[in-house]
Amino acid sequence: MLRLFLFAFLALPLSAQSIVIRNVNVVDLKGGVLLRERNVVIRDGVIVEGAPPEGATVVDGRGKYLIPGLWDMHVHLSWTTASALPVLLANGVTGVRDLGSSLPELDAWRTRIEDGSLAGPRIVRVGPILNGQSFNKYQLVTGNPDQTRGVARALKFAGVDALKTHRRMERESYFALVDEAKKLGLRVVGHIPMTVTPAEASEAGQQTIEHVATLFEGTFQQLVVGSLGDAIRAWREKGAAELFATFVKNGTVFDPTLIAYHRVLHAGDPAQLRYVAASLRKEFAERKPLTPEQLAEWKNAYDEYGAVVKMAADAGVTIVTGSDIAAERVPGFTLHDELELLVAAGLTPLQAVRAATVNSAAVVNVSAAIEPGARADLVLLDADPLADIRNTRKIHAVIARGKLLRRAELDRLLAQGEALAARN
Repeated sequence: MLRLFLFAFLALPLSAQSIVIRNVNVVDLKGGVLLRERNVVIRDGVIVEGAPPEGATVVDGRGKYLIPGLWDMHVHLSWTTASALPVLLANGVTGVRDLGSSLPELDAWRTRIEDGSLAGPRIVRVGPILNGQSFNKYQLVTGNPDQTRGVARALKFAGVDALKTHRRMERESYFALVDEAKKLGLRVVGHIPMTVTPAEASEAGQQTIEHVATLFEGTFQQLVVGSLGDAIRAWREKGAAELFATFVKNGTVFDPTLIAYHRVLHAGDPAQLRYVAASLRKEFAERKPLTPEQLAEWKNAYDEYGAVVKMAADAGVTIVTGSDIAAERVPGFTLHDELELLVAAGLTPLQAVRAATVNSAAVVNVSAAIEPGARADLVLLDADPLADIRNTRKIHAVIARGKLLRRAELDRLLAQGEALAARN
């Protein structure tokens, strides 16, 4: 009986409504300005022009701020379990890019989310992580270059949205993967293999580089003498500008996931851990703590990571936002942490909000502009996010696929996530 109750609790139907948000301050992310006291009309899940349809649900937007729905561009939903889905949505995350999970499980969730029978964000997914060695059940060893091309063709047939590479893929297999992906019309995303330089990955056509630390693994590590942080500092003075110019030239997108490194040094809000699956909490609690020396090395490197992200943004590299949710990184909440870390690194609130909305949406070929014809995935805030990035947490309502979720409904979604997390 409890199981049936919880299943029904999660299945909060989402069906499109006719909605008008009156007198709202629209955050124009193209112009970087506020469009004050505008009316935004939504019909059949799409923003439209003209008067609202008869019987439309009216939302008073006075004193509130409307932004596009947020994207988390680096999640592992099978790892975090279904408990992540309602918690992400309750935090204004209306879209995610899953970079390594069970493809059948994701597709089952995605089907139900899209037909409105399950509450959760839109899901873009790669299926298995492609690697030269397998370190968990979501990784697939691709083999030699010819075998790797075969894996790419098989995943294309399975309908994945992109292909993800990881650190241990062999050099020749990596280049075969990228070449085959181009022929198939797929993009390659992920880590940079240990035997490939970041510039080579960009020139080959890898769409997104995941994690700031991946810039300093493999070929970089082989040159490090002494502290990694000191080596990165020296590289910023001599090699960063050239690499980021290469990224800009090739349209290579950078997903720093600063929160993944920050959380090693600084514990998050312990109250939020109730939204993390109990099995993951147990796994995290059993990890061996870092030594003081290891923590010092992490701190030295992390301080440089922020400076690297600021340099990339200043150079014109497209930045997106990902949380790499698992264990102590709580679904949804840590995406807001990532926004704050980007601003702490030197980006403006406008740049951070763009990273989580229009930049991320463009990577998956979606428009996130608040304009006629755009999908109605929106977040209504109680305060201006351009004045203080922490205001992205002050969520008054979320509109997901044209369905209005007011604060009380968002709180119910959080309760659903907590209940599911307790039993997973």
